[in-house]
Amino acid sequence: MMRINHPRLQSGAVALSVLIGFIFCMVQSGCTRAEETDWRTTSRLPGVIETPLNDDPMQVTIHRLENGLTVYLSPNPDEPRIEARIGVRAGSSHDPEASTGLAHYLEHMLFKGSQRLGTTDYGKEKPHLDRIQSLYEELFKATDESERKKLYAAIDEENRKAAQYAVPNEFDKLYKALGVRGVNAYTSGERTVYTCALPKNQLEAWARVEADRFQNRVFRLFQTELETVYEEKNRSLDNPGRILWQAFQKDIYGQHPYARPTLGTVEHLKNPSLKRMLAFFDTYYVPNNMAIVLAGDFDRKAALTTIRKHFSTWIPKPLPPRKPYRLPVFSEPNETTVRYEAEESLMMGWPLVSNRHPDRHALAVMDMLVANSTAGILDLEINQKQRTRRAGAFPIFKNEAGVWHMTGTPKKDQSLEEVEELLLSVVDRLKAGAFTDADIKAVVTDLEVSEKRRLESNGSRAGKMLSAFTAFKSWEEEVRWLAPIRAVTRGDVLRVAKAYIGNGRAVVKRKRGKPEIPSIPKPSFTKVNIEPTRKSRFFEDILSMETVPVTPRWLAAGSDYEIHPQPWGQLFWAKNPMNDLFSITFHFKRGWRHEPALALAMRLAGLAGAGKLDAPALKKKLYAMGTSMHFACSEQDAYVTVEGLDAHFLASLQLVRERLSQPNIGEETVKRLKAIELGRRKDSKINPDSLRHALGEFARRGHESSVLGQMTNEALAAVTQERLTGLLQTLFDHAREVTYVGQRPATDILAAITESKKLIPPAKRTPRLYVRPDKSRILLLHREMVQAQIGVFTPDESWTPENWADYAFYSNYVGGGMSSVIFQEIREARSLAYVAWGGYQTGSRKQDENALVGYVGTQADKAVEATELLVSLLRSPPWSEARFQEAHRSMEERFRTSHISFRSIPGRILSWQEAGIDKDPRPSRMTRALAYTLADLQKFSTRFKGRPVTIYVLGDRKRLDLAALGKIAPVQEVNLDSLFPY
Repeated sequence: MMRINHPRLQSGAVALSVLIGFIFCMVQSGCTRAEETDWRTTSRLPGVIETPLNDDPMQVTIHRLENGLTVYLSPNPDEPRIEARIGVRAGSSHDPEASTGLAHYLEHMLFKGSQRLGTTDYGKEKPHLDRIQSLYEELFKATDESERKKLYAAIDEENRKAAQYAVPNEFDKLYKALGVRGVNAYTSGERTVYTCALPKNQLEAWARVEADRFQNRVFRLFQTELETVYEEKNRSLDNPGRILWQAFQKDIYGQHPYARPTLGTVEHLKNPSLKRMLAFFDTYYVPNNMAIVLAGDFDRKAALTTIRKHFSTWIPKPLPPRKPYRLPVFSEPNETTVRYEAEESLMMGWPLVSNRHPDRHALAVMDMLVANSTAGILDLEINQKQRTRRAGAFPIFKNEAGVWHMTGTPKKDQSLEEVEELLLSVVDRLKAGAFTDADIKAVVTDLEVSEKRRLESNGSRAGKMLSAFTAFKSWEEEVRWLAPIRAVTRGDVLRVAKAYIGNGRAVVKRKRGKPEIPSIPKPSFTKVNIEPTRKSRFFEDILSMETVPVTPRWLAAGSDYEIHPQPWGQLFWAKNPMNDLFSITFHFKRGWRHEPALALAMRLAGLAGAGKLDAPALKKKLYAMGTSMHFACSEQDAYVTVEGLDAHFLASLQLVRERLSQPNIGEETVKRLKAIELGRRKDSKINPDSLRHALGEFARRGHESSVLGQMTNEALAAVTQERLTGLLQTLFDHAREVTYVGQRPATDILAAITESKKLIPPAKRTPRLYVRPDKSRILLLHREMVQAQIGVFTPDESWTPENWADYAFYSNYVGGGMSSVIFQEIREARSLAYVAWGGYQTGSRKQDENALVGYVGTQADKAVEATELLVSLLRSPPWSEARFQEAHRSMEERFRTSHISFRSIPGRILSWQEAGIDKDPRPSRMTRALAYTLADLQKFSTRFKGRPVTIYVLGDRKRLDLAALGKIAPVQEVNLDSLFPY
C-alpha cells in the first residue's frame, strides 16, 4: 500500500481504512448497518481532553485516533526517557472456558515478531506456520496418546522447517540495541499490558516497531514458547503464596471467569489451540479496545503526530458483548484447605462492589482504617501486639466485582483457627466503631503523601493512566479521586462495614502437608538454531534511522548535590524539586556481624513507643503527621530512615531520637518478638525461597554464610530486654553517614542533626570473600517439588574499579536481558526454563571479591541438560561480533539516557565514595565503553575456561537423574543442619 504523507490527506486515508474495516466486517460476519458503528458504543472509551485539566498535576491529555485508539500523554522532562505502555482491555477472565491461560500465552507470543521482524523471509516461512496451526487443531481434538505423539513429531518437523527463517528474540535484540529498557508484559484478569522505557530520541523507532507488532503479528516458535509457559506454570506450583491465592480466587469467585488461573490449568496447557489464540487476538486486540500511554520527556504535539502516523491504519472492530456471570453469594463461611510444605497461612475475604459503585470510596477508607501498615486497628491490635507472626488486609475493586481480603500467618504453636478468630475480632472492633474522625483524616493525609511520591516516577504516572483506561474511568474522575475520599464520614464507614462485612465469607487455609505434584514430561523437539548474524531487513531499517544523540547528564558537586564532612560523619544532601516530601537516612557502619543482637534490636525499634508515648500512641501520631520510620540491619550496616512532609521534619526527627533514646516497650513485647523469630526460623527450614537462599549462601561462602552467621536459638533466647534497649539507646553514639533529600538547605539539616559529643568510630568492615574449591562440585538439597532450582558460581578477582568495562560488558553480553546469550540459548532455543540468567557479579568495596554467577529454574527432567548448558555458556559463551555490537550500542544508550533521579543521588554518591570513587565515574566509564572491543571481552573471559565451579541444586532427588548430574561434577547431598545454625 502506498503511504500517504501529505498532512491534509492523512485523515482521509484513515477514514478510508476505517471504512474498509467496516466493509470487511460486514462481508465476513454478516454485520448489519447498525453494527458499522458498534465499536463506538461497545468500547466505552474515555472522553478526549485536548488541554490539561487545571487541577491535574500530571498535565495529561487524552486523544482519540479515528480508529478508536486512545492515547494518553503526560510530558515530564525529569529524565531523558519515556515510559511507554500499551494496554488491552482483555485478560484471563476473557479466556475461552476450554482454553484457560490463553490470554497469558498470547502475551508471550507477541514478542515473537511480525511479518517483517523476526524473520528473514516470511513468504517462505508462512506455509510451515499455517501447517503448524492445522496440526495443533488436530492435537487439540486428539485423545489417543499414540496419535498425539505422531502429531507432536509432525509439529516438530514443521517447526524445524519454519525455524530456518526465524530470527529468535529479534524484537528484544532490537530494543536492546536502541537502549530500550524494562521490555516486558503482564496479564491479569482484566487486562494485558506491554511495557518498556525508551530513550527520548527513539520514539519514532518505538512507534514503528509497536505498530508493526500489533498490526502484522505472527505467532512463530509456538512450540518452544509453550514449553516456557509450562515452566512458568511449574514455578507457580512450587510457590506457596500462589497456591493459596489461586484456591482463594476459586472460592470467592466461583464460576465467574475471575476465578480462572492466569497461567491456565495444566490440562489446558497440554492442549493448546493456535486457532483460538488467533481468534482471541482478532477479537480483543483492536484499536478501539486498546490504549497507548506515554509519560516522560517528549513534545506532546510531536508525539501525537508520530502515533497517528504509525497507528492510524489499524482497523477497528465491534467488540463482543460481555457475557453476564453470577457471583457466589455467601450467607455463612465457606472454608477450603490446601496443603503445601511451607509455613501455614490463612486468607479470607468478603465480596464487595465493583470499581464503579458509589460505596467503593467508603470501603477504601474502611480498609485503611483497618490496615495501613502503621496505625490501623489490625496494625495496632495484632501486629503491634505480635498476636500473630503477621497479618494484613487489602481490597481489590475490579470492573465487575470487588473483594476485601484479610491474611494471617500464625506464630509457633498457634493454629490457623486462632489466627482467624483474631482477624474476626478486628472486624468486630471495626463494626463497633473503634476509630475516630481524626483517624479518617489521617487516612486522607497518608493517601496524599503516597500520591505525591507516586507522581515522582514516570512508571507510576504511566500505570495510573493505563489503570484509568482499563477500569473504564474518566480522567476527570481519576484526577479528583481524593475528593470523594475526603467526603467519607465515620457514619459512611460504619454503614458499609455492617452492610458488606458479615458472616458470609470465603476462607482458605494453607496447612502443612504433601501437595499433589502433577507431572509434565519433557518434550521431544528439535533445538531452534540461533544464528546471531541473522537479521531481518526491518531490524536493519530501524537501526539505521537517524536520531539526534541524547547528551548524557552527569552529577556535579555543588549543583546536583553537596557533601558536608562533620565530626560525626558526612551529610550527603540533594534538593527535592518536585514536592514537599523529605527523606533522611542515618547509615551506621555497624551490623549484626559486629553485634549479633543488633538485628533483633532494630526490629524492636519498630515496636517501641517514644518517651511517654506508648507504641500505639506514637504510631497514631506519626500516621496523622504523614511520617514513616524504618529500621533495618544487615551484616555490616544498620539504617534508620525517616520520611514525610517537610512541615513535620523537625518534629519527626525529635520523635525518632526519642524512640531510640527512650524506647517505650511493653512488658510482653520482647518475649513475643523472640517467640515469633523462633517460629520464623522453624518455617525457614521448609519454605522453598529460604531454602534456596541458605543453600546458595553456603555454596558461595561456606561457614561464613550470612545464614550460618545468625545467632543460634539458644543465644537468641538468652538475649535480654536490657541488652536490646541498650543497643537502641547507644545507636547514635556511633559515627554515621547521613543522606537527605528535601527542600530544606543543608545548613538547616546540619543544625538539626549535629551533635558535639565524641562518637564511637565505625566498625571495621570484613571483606566479602568466597569459597574456592579445588575442583568442581555439586551441592544438592532434597525437597519434593516440581522444578529444580539450580545455581552456578565461581569466584574471581577482588573488585577493581578500573576493570569496570570488563565486568559490565561480560554481564551485558552473557546475561543482559532477553536477547542475551543465556536467555536465548536456554529459553528461546531449547525451552529449558522460564527464568535463566547469569553474568558477572561485582563487590561493592575494593576488598570484596567478584564472582561469575548463573541461575536456572527448570523441570527436574531437564535439569542435567540445563546445568551443563548454563556452565558452558558462563565459562565460554559463543562469540559474535553482531551480538557484541548490540551490547555495545545498548551500553552507550544507557550512559546517554540513564538519569539518576533526585531521590537516588545522595545514596549513589555515598556508594561511590565507599568504593573509593570521589566523583561521578560515568564520564570516564563511557569513554572506556565506547573504545571497548570484542577482543577485549574475549581476553577477559579466558580466565573462566576450565575453572572449577560450584553448582547448587534445590530439587527432588526422586525426579532428578543423579547419575547424570554426577558426570558433570561429584554430587554431595547437604542437610539442613549444614545450612542453618538453628
